[in-house]
Amino acid sequence: MKKELFRIFNLSIRQNQSAVLSNLYLQVFEGEHTGILFNSFYERTAFLDFIDGKISEVEGIIYFEETAVTYQDYIRSYKKETAIIYESSRLMNSLSVYENLFYEQLSFLWITAKKYKKMAENLFEFFHLSLDVNQKVKSLTNFERIAVELVKAFLQGKKLVFLSNAASLLDAGEFEQLLSILKVLEKHGITFLIGETFDIRLFRLTCTLHLIKNGQTLRILPRSQICQEEIQRSLGSYSVLRHQKSHHQDKDIKESVLAFDNVQDILPAPLSFTLKKGQILKIICSSNRETDYLLSILRRRASAGNGSILFRGQPLQSVSLNQYLKSCGIIESNPRRTVLFHNMTVLYNLCVPLDSKIHNFWTNPGNQKGVEYTLKDIIPPGYLQMNIDQVPMEIVQKVIYCRWLLYVPELLVCMNPFSIIDTSLNQITLDMLRLLSSKGIAVLIISNNWTMDTEIEGEAVFLTQE
Repeated sequence: MKKELFRIFNLSIRQNQSAVLSNLYLQVFEGEHTGILFNSFYERTAFLDFIDGKISEVEGIIYFEETAVTYQDYIRSYKKETAIIYESSRLMNSLSVYENLFYEQLSFLWITAKKYKKMAENLFEFFHLSLDVNQKVKSLTNFERIAVELVKAFLQGKKLVFLSNAASLLDAGEFEQLLSILKVLEKHGITFLIGETFDIRLFRLTCTLHLIKNGQTLRILPRSQICQEEIQRSLGSYSVLRHQKSHHQDKDIKESVLAFDNVQDILPAPLSFTLKKGQILKIICSSNRETDYLLSILRRRASAGNGSILFRGQPLQSVSLNQYLKSCGIIESNPRRTVLFHNMTVLYNLCVPLDSKIHNFWTNPGNQKGVEYTLKDIIPPGYLQMNIDQVPMEIVQKVIYCRWLLYVPELLVCMNPFSIIDTSLNQITLDMLRLLSSKGIAVLIISNNWTMDTEIEGEAVFLTQE
């Protein structure tokens, strides 16, 4: 008979007086791994904080090893049975690998340190890992760091391990090594709760996959139905529900603003697409490594090792760098931190790109009046002379996109436009993307989040590692 390890029933979490998760249900049995996929970064973070005991108050019923417990009891007595492997390290960078494994037990005697080094070496040999136990943790690769954290969970006798976006950090070879470690841990009684933002490869290990959208359990997929298309359909994918083709490429690439033809390099599959004026195209990646690679190409800081890229019908590398940068705008992730001048006015922030396009922009008062008139139905003129840090966040979000509405680049690249914490601003983002598209601007969205496919219309190209 199966033994229940962990269960939550009617879990609800509220933050800032708003429901983040509502009536969530999750049941994990010993030896049966469970997947959970959130359509929102915000909801996923709230759930991780719940597992990690960081939420001040929750509603619902929690069971651990078939015993009903309060959340405070879970934090005091049962959280120690769980481990969370985050995307970012929870190890102590100033310590060595062996010290991170045993620092709770280390003494200052040299003979004790030697003993623990040998134990660490034996552990890594058991898991077929080639790691120097004296190596400082800060120098480890993503895979090595994840491996050390998993070995530590094994050493500490954890019963439940939550893997958060582990697969998306690894290449194909490292992923296979990770599977080997997980199989060893599985044989020794560890059960996994696997949460991924987009990469679905680890979900092959799970018996069920819980899909969470708008803070609620949307669907629970059995193992036989866990695949990319079924996940997309369940979440409400524009591309699947409208039968759009992935990796679509228009034959008339000379009329395109941007065209990729069989570009691969580090990508899991050859990337081909055409993007024309006024179109929105979404490239959904399975890892940050891929989004960073594409951004470096579009910034002209790297070139494709194979395939071809055309900009306005010409090879990208043959286009003058200065002319290309004048024709291409980029909105990076978390633009409120990276692109705004926080000690300047709303008007100044709106006009920064225009200043590089129009000679002596600031010396002609008529230019500023033109900006006010153009945006009067989007940003009330009363905000223009205010400091950007003193206006509502809705206005700040509009400024980020209106600056390109004024500039009118031929191509606008948006990195993870829904990666903001305040999800109430997502509708503004969506409205601005539609407005930019209606003005003839080609919009390219690059993301590693399912929300880009389910909330933003337009053709999607999926770079997944099956």
